[in-house]
Amino acid sequence: MFRRSFTFLVGAALAGAGLTAAPASADERVLNVVAPWQVTSLDPADTGYIAARMGIAETIIGVEPDGKLVGLVASGWTLDDDRLTWRFPVRAGLRFHDGTPVTPADMIAAIERARASGETLAAVPIASISAEGSTMVLKTTTPFAPLPAFLTDYAAIVLAPSARGADGKIAAWIGTGPYRVTAIDGDRSVDVAAFDRGGAMPAVRRARYHAVPQGETRASMVEAGDADVAYTLLPAAVPRINAGSRAKVQSITIPRARVMPLNVGLPIFADLRVRQAINLGIDRAGIAAAVLRHPPSAATQLLPPILADWHNPALPPYARDVARARTLLAEAGWKPGEGGVLHKDGAPLRFTILVLANRPELPPMAAAMQAQLRELGIDMQIRTGPGSIVPQAQRDGTFQAGLVGRTYVNVPDPIATILPDFTRDKTVWAQSGWINAEIRALVPEYIASFDDARRAALRKRITEILHAELPVIPVSWFEHTVAVSTRVKPVPIDPYEQRYLIDRMAWAN
Repeated sequence: MFRRSFTFLVGAALAGAGLTAAPASADERVLNVVAPWQVTSLDPADTGYIAARMGIAETIIGVEPDGKLVGLVASGWTLDDDRLTWRFPVRAGLRFHDGTPVTPADMIAAIERARASGETLAAVPIASISAEGSTMVLKTTTPFAPLPAFLTDYAAIVLAPSARGADGKIAAWIGTGPYRVTAIDGDRSVDVAAFDRGGAMPAVRRARYHAVPQGETRASMVEAGDADVAYTLLPAAVPRINAGSRAKVQSITIPRARVMPLNVGLPIFADLRVRQAINLGIDRAGIAAAVLRHPPSAATQLLPPILADWHNPALPPYARDVARARTLLAEAGWKPGEGGVLHKDGAPLRFTILVLANRPELPPMAAAMQAQLRELGIDMQIRTGPGSIVPQAQRDGTFQAGLVGRTYVNVPDPIATILPDFTRDKTVWAQSGWINAEIRALVPEYIASFDDARRAALRKRITEILHAELPVIPVSWFEHTVAVSTRVKPVPIDPYEQRYLIDRMAWAN
């Protein structure tokens, strides 16, 4: 476990974690940001998203809440006529928090670091990266149309050379964002202060990130007035918070889904009819209403409507149909057996689903699904564990099924998630053992194409295949819930979860 406490450019008074009373000066008020994720290390591939969300470090390219790609460390980009050579100029006058100027070499180092430790940029077919004056020049071996979107990956936040320790590993977050780190207390909190980058300073000058894994504790902090902005709330806590006077909850659907990945290599899941029966046996509408308290979250297909280019309205929506599910199981040879569990060739229709405990809504969702599938004669056993439970089972070959949250916008184009999840023999968070030759041909074609009409046709076909073949079973889309204190003016919500946009926030009084 990462355990370290250090302070930059401030006195010992800033070094402690925990909540403090707001100072009298408006410039000294501390915005308390509460979220579930602990600072388990300073490795950008592990927790770079926290540094990016808190405005400490920036990626080469960013994405606005409306989905528009914008330059961050780079001022923008151009593509040569060969469709292989990309140019990313460093934003003029940009400096790190230690005062050193940003160079193309710093962007190159961020990409190389991310390619070595992350999954997203490792997929880019890079031929070479070099510097020409103040511009980074990246050449690919084959056309790679979504490259700018891939450069929003948090694993590739750009950090100063001084951020590395003697061992070459990242030892500090010294970035280019609107806020600089003033203190980090182990895995519990990060203090930041506004950094003068020229121009107007943010209205919120100081903020503190609190890692609070327990959902009920986050809700209690909101109700007690100890949190100004709190992310990822328990559904049951939302009405309670809204009934009080200290904060109100904002909620939007975001490009993330709660899905049930399957090991299609196992005999029970290799039969499409069984996957279809499980899909038809899940009462998504009931789960969304009773467990999530957010009916629009019921997933009628894999990708939600907010991903307008990828959400396919022509697909028949998923819905519960117990009679059809039973017919499919009978056609697949499953017959009633002891204890109401279906059997085939002497074996029960039984499997274990691994459920992530760090998302508090997943265990009750799994319990509801267990009861619903039991009506069909399917015995789904539940095992709850930490975030590592699914990757570990994938590695050791024991994975059968899971219930996980999967984001489709680690970069703004879902192809970056579809690529590793559905075109590789082994995955971390998606299915196992599913091989579809058409998908494996369509995805590279999509990546290489610059023709909008062709890309639209490819998206349509990719979604059709995933919808019909069910290598993963969508259960619900994510509702991004954010509690905002009445001390703060309405907060912009980033559906791409790239930034908390603290520099755009302001105190209500």
